[in-house]
Amino acid sequence: LSSCCLGATAGPYGVSILVRFRYRAWRMAFGRDRVGFILVAAALSSSLQAADARIIAAPVLDLNGILRTDQALPPGAIAAIEIPQPGHRAGFVSEVFAPLSEEGQSETPNASNPLQKVLHVGGAQNKTQAEIAQVRLNAYGDGRALLGSFIFSAGGAALIAAAFTILRRRNPGVYSRDGAGSPNASRGWLSLVWGTSPDEEVHAAGLDAWSLLEFHRLHCRILLSIGPPICLILCPSHFLATHGDWLSRFDIAGLPDKSKMFWVHAALVWFVVIAVSLCVIATHRAFLHRRFFWLRTIPAPQATTVLVENIPYALRSDVALRDYFSGRDGLFMRQSRVVESAYVVRKTQVLRAQWERLQELYKSWTLERSRAGDGDDRARQSQEALAEAVRQQQQLVIAERAKVERMVAERSPDIFAASGFVTFSSVLWQRLALKEDFRADKTEFIVSAPPDPNDVVYENLMADAVGSKTSEWLGWLCLLGLFIFWSPIVVFISSWTTMSTVEEYVPLARATLHFVSNIVPFLPSLVEGVLATAALKLFLAFLPSILFSIIRSWFHVKSGAFAQVKLSRWYYSFLMIFVLLVTTLGRSIVVTVVALAQDPTGIIDLLAAWLPRTSHYYFNYMIMGWLTLTWELIRPANLFRHWSLVTFYKCSPKDAKNLSEPEDAASYGMGARMGLASLMSAITLVFCTCSPLMLPFAWVYFSIGRVSYGYLLVHAESRKPDLGGVFWVEAMHRMFFTLALFVVLMTGVLVAHFGTFWNGPAAASLLALPAVYYCWTRANSYEWRTLPLEEMMKAGTSGDGPQSMLVPSAVDDAAGAIAESGSSDSSKSPVFRYRQPECEPDMLAI
Repeated sequence: LSSCCLGATAGPYGVSILVRFRYRAWRMAFGRDRVGFILVAAALSSSLQAADARIIAAPVLDLNGILRTDQALPPGAIAAIEIPQPGHRAGFVSEVFAPLSEEGQSETPNASNPLQKVLHVGGAQNKTQAEIAQVRLNAYGDGRALLGSFIFSAGGAALIAAAFTILRRRNPGVYSRDGAGSPNASRGWLSLVWGTSPDEEVHAAGLDAWSLLEFHRLHCRILLSIGPPICLILCPSHFLATHGDWLSRFDIAGLPDKSKMFWVHAALVWFVVIAVSLCVIATHRAFLHRRFFWLRTIPAPQATTVLVENIPYALRSDVALRDYFSGRDGLFMRQSRVVESAYVVRKTQVLRAQWERLQELYKSWTLERSRAGDGDDRARQSQEALAEAVRQQQQLVIAERAKVERMVAERSPDIFAASGFVTFSSVLWQRLALKEDFRADKTEFIVSAPPDPNDVVYENLMADAVGSKTSEWLGWLCLLGLFIFWSPIVVFISSWTTMSTVEEYVPLARATLHFVSNIVPFLPSLVEGVLATAALKLFLAFLPSILFSIIRSWFHVKSGAFAQVKLSRWYYSFLMIFVLLVTTLGRSIVVTVVALAQDPTGIIDLLAAWLPRTSHYYFNYMIMGWLTLTWELIRPANLFRHWSLVTFYKCSPKDAKNLSEPEDAASYGMGARMGLASLMSAITLVFCTCSPLMLPFAWVYFSIGRVSYGYLLVHAESRKPDLGGVFWVEAMHRMFFTLALFVVLMTGVLVAHFGTFWNGPAAASLLALPAVYYCWTRANSYEWRTLPLEEMMKAGTSGDGPQSMLVPSAVDDAAGAIAESGSSDSSKSPVFRYRQPECEPDMLAI
């Protein structure tokens, strides 16, 4: 078990709290580095919220969760914590964490009670994190809001699907990969999706795209296996045993205490754990076969190349790096032709900026050329001016490139960076290099597998070790700021997405709603159901772009695909904390963390107290997801760009297709999509027995996602850089973390309703936790990062493995053929070797 330190400041006096927190379950889901950061960020975020409290003494939480102060409070502070009664576990939740009331508002503290102490300051102005996110408790009348959301989302998804069918036929350049309409354009898009096999998905979109599609298919299979038994057993039992609103009668909260149905729930916990684990492990084994095939068929030079970082100064040149391996005094001096080539990254910041400027000017010239061809005199004059600007910029690039090559020939230490690529003659030498430590100082000569040559971020490889660490710390600070300012941003957005605000500032909307409600009585409930999650979804819509910008700007990722992996991890972490677990945060995240650190079993009470009571909100959240998934089919940004290029710039369909692609990498990349899918998976499994109505809603969601992404990734969007299924492994670990969270939640619910632990259904439920751990370790025991030697030798004897891969000489010939073909867009040409694009000769035809 690992530990981490939490440093926090309470108020302006900077009172420090150090907490050792065991976090293996968190590490399983979020990773080692993110756990400590999340705790520190949460502490600083809540410190700002509690700054007005002016806590002078250092607060200490005892084992019962009671906040004490050793000195008097300043005038004006309001105390708001009651000491729980002895032996009453609910005090841990209801007093320390300042919960919501049944109406979704904060409870007013009893000022006459002298035992109430600090944490509530400013009365109603101090909102909980759940109130900020507009997460409401289950209440009477939620059924009408749910019905409104269902009608709105289902109807909207149907209309969007119909619009997409029409747009696909009229705009093949937007909704097909070739830009001119494929032979399959006449087929219905649904039949096209269902007619595509998994092997065709991998071939067309890559193993990462298959991972996202298989993740949705996996949940459809899981829900079809666990959904019917759970719904057939629990829905009638819950409905007949409870009273009140029809929607609330399907939840577990209405069951009478000590009911025998809780034993059925304990058995269903085991059923869910076993069924989900078996499905996940079976899918993981199928993934391993595809992963091994992907590793066997990696093309050259990626299959025989290693990325070397922190190269010592004496070896920072192409010749020195090559001789280090296969020179007269090299590591493999007795072997001939061990290294085919070596390339040390150049520090080409000036050349890079000039080259990017050249690409922008050339793109502008291409657009003006299309307009000039339509007889526009002004466009013709602009084209001539841009052509001259391109020629001048090209001369600057050529001059700067010559300067760089001259410094390389002189082996100037100012031109070489600390990273480089070494291409070996066979995969066996590459495997040997990846497994060895080359220096006694492990911070030098760090060897790793290289990314796709087309996806390398050379700007990040130019930085030295000190610069990389400094930039990474700044990136952590940016993420910390995002944690801190999350609440004010959502509060501002939420203030404009309520019915009262809309009616107050838009009189026409108020009159219209009043008039239409007389005709359609459920319209106010429909609008309220839509607005309930609008603020949170609006902020979360921009969250991937913010995170991706921080990752690309400050974290020195090696490639765009690695940036997507980091985005997936951080996006999932934010979604889990501020969407699913937001009701457990209370008013102060730091108090929650400190209390749980001193009494880890309090997490059971905390989850059981609030998550089941907010299930109706997550019903709406899941249903609204139907609309967002279908909306992605429209590709509005690409459609608008393509339409503008064809209409205003008179571009040809091919040029319009090239200039309007790709889609936004932050919002529509693998990272954001897999992070969101993992959140929906967590919501589904957490509420599967507490509120079994979640299961059919989730099945519809994952079915729509399978169809939408099945068309976009395979038939419409450009192929993305492939890491060979890394996203599947990340998603698998998150599913086991969700199962552990589900077991803990159900244990707390059973304890609360049955009144006992050791001789009740709660103990039977908690025993499923070791089963989750065993299944996770079993799935994690399979090697997937590298190709096992046995598999590689089998591939070599069969003729489809490393023995038949391209050698660098053939790669250079292929690159020369591309150069002789006279391609007019160098940025679209495939890269066959590891070399910075600005250092390659330009092939721009003016």
